[in-house]
Amino acid sequence: MIERLAERSVGRSVWDPEVPTPLVYVDISVCKGNIEKMATLARDRGVALRPHAKTHKLAAIARLQVDAGAVGLTVAKLSEAALLDRAGVATEYLIAQPFSTDSQTEELVAFSEGHAVLCCFDDASLAERVGESFARKEKEAAMLLIVDTGYGRMGVPDHRALEVAASMSRRKGVKFVGIRSHAGHIYRKDSPEERLKVAREEAERMAETANRIRAMGLDCPIVSIGSTPGSYLVLRHGLTEGITELRPGNYVFHDRMQVSMGLVSKEDCALRIVTSIVSVPERGRAIIDAGLKTLSGTLDRLAPGYGLVVNLKDAVIDRLWEECGSVRSPEPLNVGQRLLVIPNHACEITNLAPVVFYGSGGFVEGYWVPEARGCVW
Repeated sequence: MIERLAERSVGRSVWDPEVPTPLVYVDISVCKGNIEKMATLARDRGVALRPHAKTHKLAAIARLQVDAGAVGLTVAKLSEAALLDRAGVATEYLIAQPFSTDSQTEELVAFSEGHAVLCCFDDASLAERVGESFARKEKEAAMLLIVDTGYGRMGVPDHRALEVAASMSRRKGVKFVGIRSHAGHIYRKDSPEERLKVAREEAERMAETANRIRAMGLDCPIVSIGSTPGSYLVLRHGLTEGITELRPGNYVFHDRMQVSMGLVSKEDCALRIVTSIVSVPERGRAIIDAGLKTLSGTLDRLAPGYGLVVNLKDAVIDRLWEECGSVRSPEPLNVGQRLLVIPNHACEITNLAPVVFYGSGGFVEGYWVPEARGCVW
């Protein structure tokens, strides 16, 4: 039924009542522009891009990124790499998240046959286990050390990086190839000055850490840092000395968070959600057919509600349930009325969508089924 409804929607406007809601729509011309803009910024600064595919989960967009010059793709989990590869995206994959089971390690060893793949760890014992599996096949696992530059999620502190890098490099079946970080705490900063400070600190600490690792006799060819806001700030302010690559993900779509931080405009947001009002229980309040499973429950610290309603001034999506949401507005609200919403956080949206429509100017030219949707292994 889902694909039949999707097929019937092709060639129509997202405002057409025949097109089912809620729907996820990507303006492909805006998306392509975002990809080229980041690629140009990185190229001009002499830094490689290894964008994060977890944002879109789509082979079609991954191909656009590779065609624009990306040296490879970052994925969260090996299953994402396997499905994108099966869909014909031939490139080098960096598996950003550590894993701990023997079955996942064996899958990585198998995938590395005929594929360029990098993995990331911050624990020498896990690195050893993975290395042993590779060594049994007379192979080496190309491995990066995760360094924490202040986010507090995972990674070794930079003052311990030398010790752990040296330990990893001595493990049988391990080829130490560099370090990576993710300064996700940039999203918790309220001012442009604070965000620039986070971006600067990540770049400087990673470059310094890489130099210290090299000084003790280890090769460290990859120095990889991430996040869309961090990438923009590092590139715009010329903070790339000692950095070899960037791993932004959100930039292909952008979202309300990027707008709230002043990094982009609403017009740069390629991904939108179209939702319909299905009930008006009282004046000034309506129920829409998009809930947590469409918009996600992420809040924007700098703006109210669960997304920016583009076509209804001062409207606020103030509450979400699993399959529906509540909208409050000083403007008239009517059953059947459609709202165009920029989600707070685009990186969760296509993972929840059965299909993603694409086109330009609000017209549906086609649709994608996200190949890597739901990958958690």
